[in-house]
Amino acid sequence: MTRNEARAIIRDLWKQPKTNDSAADFYVDMFVKFGALEIEEPLPPVRRLHNALIHTSLAIRFTDIVDYIDGAGLKLVDK
Repeated sequence: MTRNEARAIIRDLWKQPKTNDSAADFYVDMFVKFGALEIEEPLPPVRRLHNALIHTSLAIRFTDIVDYIDGAGLKLVDK
């Protein structure tokens, strides 16, 4: 579960859809510390590209593709 999904569940349980993130994060962090919840951090863009190409014929060219992107002065970013 991602942190945003956990926040949404906390807001739903409280019946307070406008609860701010810091208030919801207090409870999310508490559940994480107790081991009752695991938060998945989003993958960086380069890792997402790698995962998308892993089962294609372009997988062997992954480092070339990333080098080309870097060489062109471009940067992979989150959407």
